Amino acid sequence: MQLYTVREDMERDPVATLRRVAAMGYDAVEYFRTYGAQSAAMCEETRDLGLAVAAVHIPWELLRDDPARAVTEAKAMCADTIMLAWLPPEQRATLDQWRGWIARMNGVAAMARGVGMAFAYHAHDFEFAPVEGVRPIDLLMSDLDPAIGFELDTYWVARGGGDPVTFYRTYRERVTHFHIKDMGRDGAMADVGAGTLDFAALRAASEGRSIHWLIERDDAPDPWASLAASLAASRATLSHAR
Repeated sequence: MQLYTVREDMERDPVATLRRVAAMGYDAVEYFRTYGAQSAAMCEETRDLGLAVAAVHIPWELLRDDPARAVTEAKAMCADTIMLAWLPPEQRATLDQWRGWIARMNGVAAMARGVGMAFAYHAHDFEFAPVEGVRPIDLLMSDLDPAIGFELDTYWVARGGGDPVTFYRTYRERVTHFHIKDMGRDGAMADVGAGTLDFAALRAASEGRSIHWLIERDDAPDPWASLAASLAASRATLSHAR
């Protein structure tokens, strides 16, 4: 699961939160930030709980201002992948800004490879809206280092007007992580299995590939109930996923 779902609990007591996640039956987590001097301690906690670390999302400011620290802390947290998952509107208003971030990501990816880590990008819906006549998602896929992975968020791809299964088939070799969250008929986020997205088709399309399947819901009224419901539905639909 992506720990952003229970971000308030992670800020209050990360160790207790990780223990609760493991007790629910999850076997891997994805962090939404690093923990500075405590990063290595977080690694030890996940190891003790039998939790793998699928990736660490890095705040864009840290990636811009101190990429070496970002890589070092992510590695200390037992992750093999460092990921950029968000850019604020003022950082992505023009194609020149997008090109600047692509160049920066290519540089950080090379830095990460130097210490045995991978780099990946997580898209939302805004990458599918044209900027100066060009969709940023197309620019990303053409200009990012091909070794850079991609985290396909089922809800946000659909919200951007795409179909998650079609997108996956198009960029099959680039996708290393899935964020699985459902979309209700009203376009709002929903727990897995409570919406309209075809996870069984995504499972079939990705058969034979080792991809991280990560449950997340950004806006869950009751995060823990959401995580329990989505895990139960995912076990029924995605039994091969890991």
